[in-house]
Amino acid sequence: MANCADRGGPPPAKLTKCCVQRLLEITEGSEFLRLQVEGGGCSGFQYKFSLDTVINPDDRVFEQGGARVVVDVDSLAFVKGSMVDFSQELIRSSFQVVSNPQAEKGCSCGTSFSVKL
Repeated sequence: MANCADRGGPPPAKLTKCCVQRLLEITEGSEFLRLQVEGGGCSGFQYKFSLDTVINPDDRVFEQGGARVVVDVDSLAFVKGSMVDFSQELIRSSFQVVSNPQAEKGCSCGTSFSVKL
């Protein structure tokens, strides 16, 4: 298991207090939040969140306040330096990437973005 702390560098993303709290509420000891970036969406790339229990050899794991997040190395370049938040609204609640320094612009829904060149 590759851990960002093992590499001596800063974590690829930071978690808000709301995100940590929600992850601790919904995950059990072996579960974590997986953050991936895929092609698609209205701006070119989109964030995908899922709960997972399997850590792959090319994954980077980071922990904050007891909550664990895993990012694969391909997605890491697209989210490095970002903030992950949990937003709860009347019609939906979701994990979201906010303050992504790698994104040039995003769509109004917050799930799609274009990359700075």
